Amino acid sequence: FNTAIMLITHDLGVVATVCDRVMVMYAGRVIESGPVGDIFHNPQHPYTKALLESIPKAGHRSADGKLPTIQGIVPSLFELPKGCRFQDRCKFKEQKCVDVEPELIGHDFPERPVRCHFPLNQKVDLTTGATG
Repeated sequence: FNTAIMLITHDLGVVATVCDRVMVMYAGRVIESGPVGDIFHNPQHPYTKALLESIPKAGHRSADGKLPTIQGIVPSLFELPKGCRFQDRCKFKEQKCVDVEPELIGHDFPERPVRCHFPLNQKVDLTTGATG
C-alpha cells in the first residue's frame, strides 16, 4: 500500500519481529539507524551494543545471578554534557568524546549512520580520518 508505520518502543523484541528499519535514540538524539538485522547483529554505537547485551536471555545467567545492565544513569535533558551524551556511561570514552558532540555520519553505507567518534568495529575517527 506504499505506507509506513512509526513504532516508538523500548521493546527490542517487538522491533525485531515487526520492523524493517530501526532508529536508536539516546538522550533525545538519534545515535544509530539502519536495517533491523544490521543493527541487531552489528551495532556500531556503544549504547546500541550495551542495550542489546542487556536483553535477558533464557538459560543464561551471570555469575552473580543479576540481569545485565548499562552502568550509570541517563543525563538530565536540562543538563546535557558538552560532548557525546553517552560519554559518562561509555566503556570506550576518549577525550574527544568529552569535548565534541559527534555528528550523525554514515560510514559503511549512507543508510547506516552512527553518532560516534569511534564506532565499534571501525578503526577510523570519522571526523578526522585518523586511524587508531
